[in-house]
Amino acid sequence: MNPYKNLPSDTPDHIIDMQISIVQKKSLMERLKMCSDMAEFSIYMLKNQITERHPGISDGQLKFEVVKSLYADCYSEEALNRIKEHFYDLPNQNREI
Repeated sequence: MNPYKNLPSDTPDHIIDMQISIVQKKSLMERLKMCSDMAEFSIYMLKNQITERHPGISDGQLKFEVVKSLYADCYSEEALNRIKEHFYDLPNQNREI
């Protein structure tokens, strides 16, 4: 039942099976909410990491760095530069990180 058997884990298989069973019993809306919450938390953590590396970073710069971290492999350098200009053109944005 455990589709993750080949992945390294410190969690015993029977516990993973229980976790999978619990999630599978949830409604689609509950599972979507769980996914949404996890994605939101991941972005929160990413923002904190960026802010720790760049204290005083502007809101526009932070938004761009989040987009770049999540989607750098999906966009060309040219597209990323256009996205950067969009966020940096917000009022009161610095151009240096």
